[in-house]
Amino acid sequence: MGTNTPATPDREEHMLGHGFYNKHSHVQGAANSYGLPLIARAVAALGAGTLGGVLRLADYGSAQGHNSLLPMSAAIEALRARQASPAPAILVIHTDLPGNDWTTLFETVLTSPDSYLTATTDVFAFASGSSIYRRIFPASQIALGYSAITTHWLSRKPGDIPDHIWSARATGPSRTAWTAQARADWYAFLGHRAAELVPSGRLVMVNSGADAGGDSGAEALADLANQTLQALVRDGALFADEYAGMAIPTYYRTEREWREPFGDATFTREHPLALEHYEEVRLGDVYLEAYERTHDAETFARAYAGFFRAAYEPVLFAGLRPTRSAESAQAVKDLFAQRMQAALAKAPARYSARWMLQLMLVGKTA
Repeated sequence: MGTNTPATPDREEHMLGHGFYNKHSHVQGAANSYGLPLIARAVAALGAGTLGGVLRLADYGSAQGHNSLLPMSAAIEALRARQASPAPAILVIHTDLPGNDWTTLFETVLTSPDSYLTATTDVFAFASGSSIYRRIFPASQIALGYSAITTHWLSRKPGDIPDHIWSARATGPSRTAWTAQARADWYAFLGHRAAELVPSGRLVMVNSGADAGGDSGAEALADLANQTLQALVRDGALFADEYAGMAIPTYYRTEREWREPFGDATFTREHPLALEHYEEVRLGDVYLEAYERTHDAETFARAYAGFFRAAYEPVLFAGLRPTRSAESAQAVKDLFAQRMQAALAKAPARYSARWMLQLMLVGKTA
């Protein structure tokens, strides 16, 4: 995610549009399955005073909508099972940055056979083009919030990373700046959600983070991307100053960093939130599993290159020189993707990513 400001090299809109992200976000979709038991638990924990009337569900970081369908359906089913009569009206509000591909999101929600609107009545879909790092809703409006594979995106790029594009590879003052930004963003996210949740409201989170050693599970893939960019500089396809400004504005927090605000008495006095569940799992690699069944390295490479491009291309290449023509800018993006794909096909297992997930259930206390 990012701030609710125009896109600049330090404040980016994320994800490729025109449905490209939906088609290449299988990893993110697989992560959602881990949140389903927590959604059921969250609905069961809602106070009786929350039920009745209109219930509002917030989907924080919806992207193009495909990966929101299953968790929103699960939440609606659980709410209807708990309060069958009279069935409450339910509002689902998808939130993401202003530059999100909203057309694809609404097409997905309104027309997909898997949509939560298909088999239900009195369920209504809305959207808000707002950053998760600001207040999105009035106080005490959201019964259930859901966020999956979103909060590793920072509100801004806190600085360049010498000789790399990945925050885990930052050292010294650069690392300090990225860690401080991640801390500030996490506190801001929770503070705003504390205001928005109703009393006894719940927030379910499927976070992309790191193990105790700072490993997100994708460092080999990030190193490959970085080496590919450096080779483009050596070959003259990418300018050195363009590469120097390339840093993906993501940060992968450890358990200590995720837990910190909940043990901060000053924070929790003002923002009454409690961490009710915390769990870490390693996400399997859906692309490598397919490769091990088929031994089709080219399909594996295309899938991984598409995933990387869908998630990171807009932010990675946002700082290309403005004097480049549109054709020149697209050419260097295509060349990067082609070289990534060629390298991935040569060594699928070497670059396989097994992302670390942190599953969290957060409750608003009295």
